[in-house]
Amino acid sequence: MNPLKILIIFTAILDTSLVYAPQPLTPVLSQYFKVSLHEISWVMSITLMPLAFAPILYGYLLEKFSLKKILIFSLFFCALFQMIANSSDDFYFFLAFRFLQALCIPAILTALLTLLTRIETQNIQKNVALYVAATTFGGFVGRVFGSYLSDMISWHFALNFFAFLMLVCALVFCFFKDLSSSLNANTSPKDFLIYLRKSEFLALLCCVFVVFFSLQSIVSFLPFHLKESYENITQAQIGFVYLGFLTGAISSLLIDKTIKVLKSRINTAIFGFLVFITGCLSMMINDFLWSFVSMFVLCSGMFICHCIFSAILSLKISQKGLASGLYLTFYYSGGAVGSVFPSFYYESLGWNFLCILTMFILFFTLMLFLKFKRFYEV
Repeated sequence: MNPLKILIIFTAILDTSLVYAPQPLTPVLSQYFKVSLHEISWVMSITLMPLAFAPILYGYLLEKFSLKKILIFSLFFCALFQMIANSSDDFYFFLAFRFLQALCIPAILTALLTLLTRIETQNIQKNVALYVAATTFGGFVGRVFGSYLSDMISWHFALNFFAFLMLVCALVFCFFKDLSSSLNANTSPKDFLIYLRKSEFLALLCCVFVVFFSLQSIVSFLPFHLKESYENITQAQIGFVYLGFLTGAISSLLIDKTIKVLKSRINTAIFGFLVFITGCLSMMINDFLWSFVSMFVLCSGMFICHCIFSAILSLKISQKGLASGLYLTFYYSGGAVGSVFPSFYYESLGWNFLCILTMFILFFTLMLFLKFKRFYEV
């Protein structure tokens, strides 16, 4: 593997580590800032919200301007804003700078995904799988290692640690040549509407929205469920449950072999949905060990779907910057909604209701996917 691809993968890991590190820390942050469950749920949601709309803008810009400049600029300010956020004891100051940081995150992720689909156009499925594996592993590192650092030192140190490494990545990218390889001056923002007007593309993007909405619904409120179920549980133990994200990374790396065994991308996506639904069902068993095992099942199913959907979109759309922007917009829209919306019914109706509702949403989305399955055969 060439040095540039290694740097891309490491940066993707680091970026998602910084995004998701606060998730298992939300009970600690809630106590530190003295805010309610509804308020603290915005720590993740406000981080994902810009990812819900900015990738379309960045996808357009990446078709017209230098990847290198956008990437270095975004990495630097993302790290800087996190360090500033950690310097205050005021919750809304912290939240404001997490939002400013989040404006940089989609630029980084869209640039990295676009670059991977450009540098080896004959290996799009493989490179998309690498990207998914890297971002999945980053989510694991942020949640688990961030929880460990928080227990050992402090949550301030944990978040600053990831931010510092991001500054190092920005510096290293300066030593590579200009990363833009196929700028397209004729790209227009209207190009997005072409795909959004087609029902088969819109259905696929709805599937993308739902799978991340469903994952965030479970993992965002799992720390609160565990705290309620086990009074003396530590942050490190909560972070340990997120070890299941490693299975998501492995599922992504083995996606080519999985497709080969299951004969097609369509069959693989169906399999992913069914595994995901099974994971939601097993999460209802009120046992710490089962929660640990269920996370492996949940993440395997979700990230199989994630790999298949992103590859289909990249293969169906020739403008890779636009494809990346569309995909990430719908993906993180689902994440932003899933991080905060379930707080309304979780607090009043409980954990089991959240899991059952998520299962039904996934089932109906699978039916939508099957309606257009012939178009998705690539």
